Amino acid sequence: MHATSVLEPETEVRPFETYSFLWGDRNYLLRQPVQILSARQNGLWVFECPAYGLSAFSASREEALSQLQEEFAFLYDGLTDEPDEALTPDAVTLRNELRGGVMQATSDQSR
Repeated sequence: MHATSVLEPETEVRPFETYSFLWGDRNYLLRQPVQILSARQNGLWVFECPAYGLSAFSASREEALSQLQEEFAFLYDGLTDEPDEALTPDAVTLRNELRGGVMQATSDQSR
């Protein structure tokens, strides 16, 4: 996940924006940044991406961010090529938002 210099380890809890999600060898470059909300609850880091209905949590900030990126990759890769008939109306809406929101999804085999 690339954001405006907020992904270095830190203890401050604040929302931030990201222009991409990075998982494994895949990079998902967004047309517009999405807001990521962050919180500390019961000793856990909690990150949410309201634009896509994603959330992840872990005791480790890095692990929680990694889980959020994995959630995005799973969602994007699992929905974008599905035909309307295979999806619920809500899933069709989300799939269309993902298709419109992601400018480019690339795979870097050198990683």
